[in-house]
Amino acid sequence: MNERYEALFASNRDILEGARVLDLASHDGRYSFAALKTGAAHVTGVEVRQSLIDRAQEAFAFYGQDPATYRFVCGDMFEVLAREKFDVDVVLCFGFLYHTYRHTELMYRLHNLAPRHLIVDTMVTRETRRTLKVIRERDVEDIRSAAQDAWAVRQVLVLRPSVPALRMLLRSYGFEIESMYDWKGRLNGRPPVPGVDGYAKGTRVSLRCRSREPAITPGWERVATLPTAVGPRPHKGGRKPSPTPPPAQSAGEWRERVNKMLAKATGYELRRASTKR
Repeated sequence: MNERYEALFASNRDILEGARVLDLASHDGRYSFAALKTGAAHVTGVEVRQSLIDRAQEAFAFYGQDPATYRFVCGDMFEVLAREKFDVDVVLCFGFLYHTYRHTELMYRLHNLAPRHLIVDTMVTRETRRTLKVIRERDVEDIRSAAQDAWAVRQVLVLRPSVPALRMLLRSYGFEIESMYDWKGRLNGRPPVPGVDGYAKGTRVSLRCRSREPAITPGWERVATLPTAVGPRPHKGGRKPSPTPPPAQSAGEWRERVNKMLAKATGYELRRASTKR
């Protein structure tokens, strides 16, 4: 926790001092408390589990934190963001992005908030291309309560981005990565530190992002539609290149592969429809 404080708060003291902060998926309030101790003027935490909000309020009271400096909202994060208008300078998104597949919805809501800064701490893949990896959550029951998925069948599927995909996602919704915390440099040559091995391996990152739209103004336009991908240019002479045919695959092989994926995700399989009337 001390290492994470240095990465997420001490290194961002300049944007947190005097700021109004929104802490998404605030858990037991540990990061909301850290933001206040770093100089934030007010913190609003959003958490779906009332038991964790109760723990946060007990801890804040124990340490004598002024009740006027914090507020906790209990509810599904997407529903809360859709119905409430938060006036904030900095948004904290720690440990949540890899627990959902609703990345675009989340970024759309954050874009509409128009904070000056967004600090993201998330697990990522080490893929160098812009990819999203489908992951099956291990602790299904816990994650059902933390990040609800109304369409899940037994298993909960989430998406984990690569850093290039995360950069593209952020830019598409008006955020530029200002800096990436140098976890490897900080941990290099030191004995293993419990709880931060993902940062050392590059499977977890901490990003400081700034908004290209510091405030919503009259005439503000919504996010532009992403450009449509352009097809390959024709070869010289005007002739189009012949596409490389995919490897031949029998109907049985194709059906077996699709069924395996469907069965894992939904419990259903394909069956040939009867032609009898």
